[in-house]
Amino acid sequence: MSPRRYVGRHTGGRPHDPDTPKMSPPKPPRPASRTVDRRRVKKTALWVGLGACLAFSLAVLIGLVQGSYEMEHPPAGWCQDNSATCVHP
Repeated sequence: MSPRRYVGRHTGGRPHDPDTPKMSPPKPPRPASRTVDRRRVKKTALWVGLGACLAFSLAVLIGLVQGSYEMEHPPAGWCQDNSATCVHP
């Protein structure tokens, strides 16, 4: 078979000219900032989530300490009969 008569799948239906280069047109470069932006968003979300967890944990800890103190030192007028720290008015 002669190369001029062969019409293959990759020639687009036209005979291939042996003198033309077989290079495809250059592809435009992909923007690299898209993957960097995703990473930055993920890191920011991670740090915001960790900060929220830390703030919640501190609020719970402060509440527990305050509750413990209030149980040991009840306000005036609130006592149990068998409490050693109870001040009877």
